[in-house]
Amino acid sequence: MAAADEGGLVQAADNLRATVQGAARPHARAARIDSVWHNAGTGLALAATTAATILPSNFSTWARVASGVATFLIALLRALDFGSRWRWHLNMRARYTSLVDRVDRVAVLPPDQRSEALAQLYDELARIRAQERAIPGSASGVAASGNTG
Repeated sequence: MAAADEGGLVQAADNLRATVQGAARPHARAARIDSVWHNAGTGLALAATTAATILPSNFSTWARVASGVATFLIALLRALDFGSRWRWHLNMRARYTSLVDRVDRVAVLPPDQRSEALAQLYDELARIRAQERAIPGSASGVAASGNTG
């Protein structure tokens, strides 16, 4: 019976590892996307502001257009909060990666401690998944922003 239990624990650990790795994958992609939006948007807003500032007075129409573009970009970037979203995705991915490391640690625990360690890891996975709804810049993120758990 002990060998069957051990096989079940190995399968449970493998399943948990695959689940956690799958949950982390979208955060890697989303972090890259939000990083590009945040940094490129900031760069474009700075370029438009600079252009509005240095354009000669005979190009005042273009200066006003550049100023309007900069204002729009700044408002858009603040409203969608790509910087916070980028950092949030990095944080979530790090939490999942840490959980994978802890799943791998179960293999080196004494056999009598493995099932309890796996149960704790499943509880931790539930806590991390509960934070998925708190993405910055979304309506659910605003409602859940007080939840740091």
